[in-house]
Amino acid sequence: MPAVKAESHDRTPDVSLIATLLDQARHTPDKTYVTSIDGRSLSYAETVAGARLWAAAYRRAGVQPGEHVVTMQHNTLESLLGWLGLAWLGAVEAPINSDYRGPLLAHALNLTRAPTMLVLDRFADRVAEVSGDLQHLRTLIVLDGDRPAGGAYQTLSGAAFLENLDPATDLRAPAPWDIMAVLFTSGTTGPSKAVRIPWAQMHAMVTGSFKLEDFGHDEVIYNAGPTYHVGAKVFPYMAGLVGGRHLMRPFISRSAVAEEYLRFGVTVGGVVADWLDQPPQADDATRPLRFLLTPYRDPAAEPFVARFGGRRFGVFNMTEVSCPIQFRDWDAVVYDAAGRMSCGVVRDGYEARVVDANDQPVPDGEVGELIIRADRPWVLNAGYLNNPEATAEAWRNGWFHTGDAFVRDTAGNFFFLDRLKDSIRRHGENISSFEVEAYVNAHPAVALSAAVAVKASAHAGASEEIKIVVERLPGEALDAETLIRWLIPQMPRFMVPRYVEFIDALPLTPTQKVRKKVLRDDGVGPRTWDREAAGIEVPR
Repeated sequence: MPAVKAESHDRTPDVSLIATLLDQARHTPDKTYVTSIDGRSLSYAETVAGARLWAAAYRRAGVQPGEHVVTMQHNTLESLLGWLGLAWLGAVEAPINSDYRGPLLAHALNLTRAPTMLVLDRFADRVAEVSGDLQHLRTLIVLDGDRPAGGAYQTLSGAAFLENLDPATDLRAPAPWDIMAVLFTSGTTGPSKAVRIPWAQMHAMVTGSFKLEDFGHDEVIYNAGPTYHVGAKVFPYMAGLVGGRHLMRPFISRSAVAEEYLRFGVTVGGVVADWLDQPPQADDATRPLRFLLTPYRDPAAEPFVARFGGRRFGVFNMTEVSCPIQFRDWDAVVYDAAGRMSCGVVRDGYEARVVDANDQPVPDGEVGELIIRADRPWVLNAGYLNNPEATAEAWRNGWFHTGDAFVRDTAGNFFFLDRLKDSIRRHGENISSFEVEAYVNAHPAVALSAAVAVKASAHAGASEEIKIVVERLPGEALDAETLIRWLIPQMPRFMVPRYVEFIDALPLTPTQKVRKKVLRDDGVGPRTWDREAAGIEVPR
């Protein structure tokens, strides 16, 4: 019997991970729900009890229903219980990138208006460094440390936060329209935006990521993504929904994936493009992998999945939507005449169009922007937090505008071509070129800069690398290595550019905007300096 039945699209499902775990805890309380690679595990009943304790802890710390709580931590049992506890309390978690620092960190905290933040001790100093710029923070919880009191906000040790608690029992499971979390995504013409994700959207994202009706109750579902990625919410929800086990690790490790898949008996996982270069192992065929979510744009995914004897699935998704385009079936790979791989067809319950700048549909075979809407309410994003302008720009004429260039063929297959926006995707991170440029332009010898994406490898779905093209101030002799070494302590690790190229004058449009297409087309050439080739590493 399948773990999950195909659902009706007549109404928004009244579900959340809280309700799902409560149901599983009633029927199989002692079954293992989550395992960390450090060996710790929680049953379904223990997870529910732990979430009640975390809800009580946040309530005692002053968190009120409807408030946002910013978290900066790794993917652990504690991060899972904390998210569930906040959701059960009626508050909203806003996990942020553990590389955030400086203005980017201050922006995230101020945008959420969060009075409470939870961090690991290693990140507490970063908060202190921007304390003078924080407008709302009142309490900083240091989960694994004990910081001295004083300053612009009170500090609370993790021990004090969690000690002597009675589980909260007067809690209500979230409704489909309640906000599951706020996740930051790349800004394109301004700072990063915070996406409000309802529980109904998360449920739709989970049920659209795979054909869950083919899953059993014994699945082991692997998640190596960080807390601030949507996968850190999708995969534990998926495990709960099918009654399986969720395997989590603190942060991604490409070298550890193969060994951990075998050691923990992983049956369901996602593959990032960078893993496709991992060489075959002699024991690949012995791994119990059955289902893999793979990059839809990379033909290397097919032989990769074949190594394990598994079945592959592909979707188009982004933080703001819920897998509205997906493969017709397992292994249903379609190519166009140019050799591009389709990301699938429109999923039941959704509409998708490829349109021009005025939202008019373009003919099949022509390039336009992909826009999405759904039959049911709340299964797409609820806008950008405290950013009505960005919300109105994205939600035009009743459709969500993805900002991505697509082509549809006459059979209804959708093909991703490129981003219409100036964001860069590097190792799973959507990075705002605007924010990279802000750091570079802060150097006293820089007049102007432009950040663009260049491919890291020949794989069609490979991660991009950041290239900055820099115009120096007159009379300055700044070199690439000096600039990069200056940037490393200033900016988040994932934003540090790999490539640097100097130019006498950046190409501009008549309205004085940088012509980034010209810079992207230039790619990496003989005048481009390579940080990795120079042997400069960015410390963690």
